[in-house]
Amino acid sequence: MAVLWSSRLLALLGFLDATYLTVSHYTGSGLACGPGGGCGIVTASRFATVGGVPIAAIGSGYYVLVNLLVWTRPGSLGRAAAAGLLLVTASATVVSGVLVVLQAAVIHAWCRFCLLSSAITLGLFLCAVVLHRSARSIAESDGAAGTDASLLRPPC
Repeated sequence: MAVLWSSRLLALLGFLDATYLTVSHYTGSGLACGPGGGCGIVTASRFATVGGVPIAAIGSGYYVLVNLLVWTRPGSLGRAAAAGLLLVTASATVVSGVLVVLQAAVIHAWCRFCLLSSAITLGLFLCAVVLHRSARSIAESDGAAGTDASLLRPPC
């Protein structure tokens, strides 16, 4: 249960972070990056958009999807949702890793909000691994994969 609630909290924080970056992009307002921050450099780089769409907006969409998966059933997460969460967060973790490498090796600047999103995504992936394993082991022990018995139940 704690892992599911951790996932929910991380998904909400990630959505707020990515949405802040998206709003900043579209309004042209500066980011509160702090001293020595390179947020503006990173978010203005050629890697900040894909086909004219800000990566932050894509991130907001990603976090909406993750929120839908982790908030679908209060107190439980079905096998299919756990597998979907694992797939989505694994993909996002790879993309986040590439974006961190780009900040370090190509852009030579760091965006604290982008790094926060990467850390949140990694945390969500780790939670998804635990949730997926739990959902699978419950289904195997019940011998009823795909039924209500295969739902990830709270441990208490």
